[in-house]
Amino acid sequence: MPLPLALLATLFALSAALPARANNMVDQLVRSYCMKAVNDEVRSSGNPAPAGMAEFTCDCVVDEMGKGRSVSQASSNCKSLAIQKYGL
Repeated sequence: MPLPLALLATLFALSAALPARANNMVDQLVRSYCMKAVNDEVRSSGNPAPAGMAEFTCDCVVDEMGKGRSVSQASSNCKSLAIQKYGL
């Protein structure tokens, strides 16, 4: 697992014991890394992203990780949902 994903997984695991404000900070961090990853993947594809796709995908990742899914599970599930929703 690349270092940023390992760091995110650790932060998210620790967030269960943190106050709500700290959890919000972890959510923001996860969302930030997710947006970068989605934008990088779209850029490398050479095709424009449908409007709202990155936000949908990253909101999904934050929600899935909040339910206890791993980074890779959340990413995989949400990527599949985005592909279905946006007809990619």
